Amino acid sequence: MIVYEYVPNSSLDKFLFDAVRGKQLTWGIRYKIICGIARGLLYLHEESQLKIIHRDLKASNILLDADMNPKISDFGLAKLFDIDQTQGTTNRVMGTFGYMAPEYVMQGKFSIKSDVFSFGVLVLEILTGRKNNDSHNPEVTEVLLSYVWEKWQDGSALEIVDPALGGHYQQSDLLRFVQIGLLCVQEDPSDRPTMSTIVVMLNSETVSLRAPSQPAFYMGNGNKVATMSVNQVSLSEPELR
Repeated sequence: MIVYEYVPNSSLDKFLFDAVRGKQLTWGIRYKIICGIARGLLYLHEESQLKIIHRDLKASNILLDADMNPKISDFGLAKLFDIDQTQGTTNRVMGTFGYMAPEYVMQGKFSIKSDVFSFGVLVLEILTGRKNNDSHNPEVTEVLLSYVWEKWQDGSALEIVDPALGGHYQQSDLLRFVQIGLLCVQEDPSDRPTMSTIVVMLNSETVSLRAPSQPAFYMGNGNKVATMSVNQVSLSEPELR
């Protein structure tokens, strides 16, 4: 049994995807939420006695306390790794479409880098106020990643910003967070940073960030670039608990 502290502000999705409540998520609060989630994942991946892979990181699993501090919740799909273990494989993929990394969906492989992918999606949702994918169909490519990538490519990344922010944000911070989000959703897990690196990048304006390449599930010019092929993997999406 897991006992949580009382969190009066429910979960992040209740604010983020609501046109009215979304205005309560100022840039300062969003900054704090992103950094708090990153520190929580860093603990699970590197500082806990056992390495913990969450496997279902998403907006509805981020609880908010009275001061809007984020709390990672719902460890029903979490996997424990030995310190030296780097990857696990399953024939029964469980999670939420739109947040799952491509190697997990297509091959059943999961690692700390699959959590990093989910974190990247969550960062981009927090910046844009848009859901990545409402579909339960694994053949549907995640539209948000394509949208952000194309705006980043043509130098208009600020156009992705959630209108609920009303223009009140630090442009340099926001652009840095967009870049970090894109680095987290790279198709190749080895191209994604670790959470320890991400925490440093989030909290330092002087750290040099490498340029991201095209994200996983990219859909250009309205056409799907790569169709996801799921072989010998059972896909399941659990109901919210």
